[in-house]
Amino acid sequence: MDRKIYLVRHGKIDCGKEKRYIGITDLPLSQDGIEQAKDLKAFFSNITIEKAFISPLRRCVETAEIILEQVAVDQIQIEAFKEINMGTWENQPIASIKDKHPKLYEARGQNMSAFIPPGGESFIQLQNRVMANVNDILCSTSGNILLVAHAGVNRVIISHFLDISLNDLFQIKQPYGCISELYQRGINKQWQYRLIGNKE
Repeated sequence: MDRKIYLVRHGKIDCGKEKRYIGITDLPLSQDGIEQAKDLKAFFSNITIEKAFISPLRRCVETAEIILEQVAVDQIQIEAFKEINMGTWENQPIASIKDKHPKLYEARGQNMSAFIPPGGESFIQLQNRVMANVNDILCSTSGNILLVAHAGVNRVIISHFLDISLNDLFQIKQPYGCISELYQRGINKQWQYRLIGNKE
């Protein structure tokens, strides 16, 4: 059977009522997030994983610890799997950025792939650092692998394998606690994916 890549987005976090730019800001799981991780644990209880690769941010480490609580598998933290760095926009309300920096906010919407927030990075830069590590992982493993990371990280991985423009990456759904299963199909071994679990 062909190997699979399981991309897990961490469980829910508590970042207040306002929508914020949460990239490298290090937040723990909320109680709801812990429950989502427990649901993920049940899903993976019958799946053989060769190795697990994890973002070192708390919300991902905590999610992985719950999923793999009773599984003897290497858990390797990868610095490059941190979420996109939003620079000075980190942890700021989106509405506030839109109000204070309307031109920059508009510029980001018009060129999502290449826009760099002040002091941060673009989705192109994110994809470059993430995929360099994913390719190394694929070359050094042969079985199913688990990646516990973030919405942005998972989206750029899926975009790469399915040849989706980074300007369209927000069309790829990544709710909290979801699983994206990547697999190859057909004679040409084309990559495909399906969303499992939480689809809200």
